[in-house]
Amino acid sequence: MNEHLNFLYDWFTEIDRDKNFPNIRFLNATIIIVKNHLNLLSQNINQTEPFFSKELFRLKERLFNPIGINPAVFGMTFGYITSLYENQKQPLNNIWNYIHPKIQEVSKGQYLAGFYADAAENAFKEINARTKRIYANACPNTPIPDGAAAMTRVYSSNNPIVEFCDRHTESGQNTQLGFMKMAEGAMIALRNPVAHENLNMSQDDAMRQLMFASMIMYKIDEGVIHSGITE
Repeated sequence: MNEHLNFLYDWFTEIDRDKNFPNIRFLNATIIIVKNHLNLLSQNINQTEPFFSKELFRLKERLFNPIGINPAVFGMTFGYITSLYENQKQPLNNIWNYIHPKIQEVSKGQYLAGFYADAAENAFKEINARTKRIYANACPNTPIPDGAAAMTRVYSSNNPIVEFCDRHTESGQNTQLGFMKMAEGAMIALRNPVAHENLNMSQDDAMRQLMFASMIMYKIDEGVIHSGITE
């Protein structure tokens, strides 16, 4: 067992459940300890998991901010940590095992062919298309929102069609709001620029975006089940 991975998994799980997330004040000592574990874990898995190694090293400096923690960076880092933790007994050599099946379906071919920007664009288009289908089924005969507007309507923190968790608690409300903002931000910052510009995207950056899209898609899976929705 990797002691750094185990520590980080426990720490991220505890913070994820904290009712004050993401506005949690951390002592400098705690920040140093967490960054140190991320750094050491990154070094330990450099040969076996090079993608995750580079990502953890990159994200550790962006995790904390002056008012607490960056929720988007927290979500991405926690997703990587969870994937590594769940598979530490049975390591997976194929990174596509971490990618959501719906994302693989629309992006894997383009990625393997070297069309990295197209692969990333397709991933977020699929999230948008799925969200619009959910809205259309729940609200027939009404105008269907698109992009960021679809995310804020379907995953709303006040009156969601897809509820990710029990919103009767402060922690649940924060979770709903956090994932709504992640989905909204993905449409604004990731889908739209790729769709509207001829971007020269690197292989690594494309895989980062596919991982992030997969995390959102898996969360939608959870929300659909929790809300009892038939797609």
